[in-house]
Amino acid sequence: MRQLPGGRLLEGSPRPRLLAPAGLVVYLALAALVFASSWTHPFSRLIGQGMDPPLMAWFLGWSAFAITHHLDPLLSTVANVPDGMNLMWNTAYPLPAALLAPITLTLGSAFAYNLMCTLAVALSAWTAFLVIGRYVRQWPAAAVGGLLYGFSPAMMAQSLGHPFLTLGFVAPLVLLVFDDLLIRRRYPPVLMGAALGLLGAAQLLISEEQLAAIGLISLLGMLLLATANRHAMPATLTRLLPAFAVAIGVFGVLVAVPALFQFFGPQRPTGLFQQPNEYVSDLLNFVVPTPVQQIAPGWLAGVRQNFHGNVSEWGAYLGLPLLGLLVWWAIRDWSSPLVRFASVLGLTLALLSMGFTLHVAGVRTLIPVGLLALPFVALRRSFPAAYLLAAVALTSLGVIVLPMLNNLLPSRLMTLGFLFAAILLAGYVDTTLSLASHRIIKLGVAGVAMLFLIPVLPFPSEEVTTPVFFTTASVQTVPASSTALVLPFPHGGDSTAMLWQAQSGMRFRMPGSYGIVAGGADRADPPWSATLRTAVALEDGMPVTVTPELLAALRADLMRWGVTTVLIGPMPHRDQATALYQTVLGRAPERIAGVELWRLDQGPTEASSDLGFRSSP
Repeated sequence: MRQLPGGRLLEGSPRPRLLAPAGLVVYLALAALVFASSWTHPFSRLIGQGMDPPLMAWFLGWSAFAITHHLDPLLSTVANVPDGMNLMWNTAYPLPAALLAPITLTLGSAFAYNLMCTLAVALSAWTAFLVIGRYVRQWPAAAVGGLLYGFSPAMMAQSLGHPFLTLGFVAPLVLLVFDDLLIRRRYPPVLMGAALGLLGAAQLLISEEQLAAIGLISLLGMLLLATANRHAMPATLTRLLPAFAVAIGVFGVLVAVPALFQFFGPQRPTGLFQQPNEYVSDLLNFVVPTPVQQIAPGWLAGVRQNFHGNVSEWGAYLGLPLLGLLVWWAIRDWSSPLVRFASVLGLTLALLSMGFTLHVAGVRTLIPVGLLALPFVALRRSFPAAYLLAAVALTSLGVIVLPMLNNLLPSRLMTLGFLFAAILLAGYVDTTLSLASHRIIKLGVAGVAMLFLIPVLPFPSEEVTTPVFFTTASVQTVPASSTALVLPFPHGGDSTAMLWQAQSGMRFRMPGSYGIVAGGADRADPPWSATLRTAVALEDGMPVTVTPELLAALRADLMRWGVTTVLIGPMPHRDQATALYQTVLGRAPERIAGVELWRLDQGPTEASSDLGFRSSP
């Protein structure tokens, strides 16, 4: 066994042959139980809440459609007409979407989305279980570690609509590769480098943001090892450099096409996509539960409601019992190099997740987060305080000013921070299982600590209210591959119509999108248009004054986009929207299978001679 500075890593004991597949089955069953509110109706309910789940389902639908129609899956031509969407700038997870395409095509995008969300947390827990198993003697300890990582409050919060983040199985495998490359050294550097390149390419096609986070953590981890083991640097570099050379080569070959398309292809957005220092871990979030925990006292609601960002980004909750247990275990077993490594790196990630300046109970202070590392200077003889100070200060600054990294949301680092908490907890459970006395009491402490992290049941889910028009032969009323204007209009606040489009089998193209596009009106909006402004006003219940100028602008949008069908489905203030487009088009709609429909043909008419719309016979 290779050594880390100050001690040795523990070699896990042999495992029963069926333990790995059994572990996967158990984690899958637990994930299905957590998401049972959706699995009771997998075709009509989506795991999560808000407008992200329909968008995630749409990504699956587009990928399956593109593959079967020999289209470029990275450039969607069915949304944001006529410009399309460069999906490399969006959270489109093309690799999982391609793998799930057979499911999407046979069972639909809603079912495929629910399956992906369930597999995501189960696979994350399972890979953590397998990797942590090499550091503990007894497999139940590794199972507890996998449970904490895969079903952590951070993963549960992101399960509200971000499967590209809950697909967290790559991070444990990267840790495994670095362990074999730098510590155990059982395999050639070239082989480990190839593995790193493959994992990096896979992660790029799942989530670029998470790839950046894993790369950042890997760098911080190597620097931590280097500061503690300077004398071994020459030998380490002889393995690290060739491995990195191979990793870069493999990664470059595999991602060349999507990377070139992203940076040199169409629809390249500019600027920041998120507000800096907004989506961060509040200091109190580490001890205040959020709505995704079963135990979340109502009297704390006033505290958590002030947190910045939204509930899907409030993923730092450890709870006082688990936090106290991890701190106690780190102090007690500080002589272990693994405990020191996991503790310092986990603490570093927790601090980085808090952004550049401290947020306390929703109050944005001017206190740099790096100052929280200062008390550790008093422990510098046994604690790498200089490393912690430099890592937090420089990295948090880099996340603000460096291109690409400045779009990384700090709070999401906690999805990976829980991996190191899981390693520490597994170590505690492993040692406790070996005790001759007080074992039950000490295991009970861990059980109570985990009890506070149980996800809320039933887990939030959204009912899919798709009109039957889009899921039956009625949709053939819309000419194939034609352009339809669908209300509610797709934009950053509403992706409903995109799900309807996916469930129609991408029968039609449509203007509008919930996504990052060039020239977008806002971070996730399509470009400004009279239609966008009017649709948002209608959805918000704002009065819309119908003037000749507005009617002309709305008609111009229809002409510019080449719209041949207008559809209005269930939406807020639907009657007002219908009345408006009845005025725009000069006639009443047809009512078919739950939608209002206007069919538009070119040709002069009395009702709207400037556009040339006429009714179909």
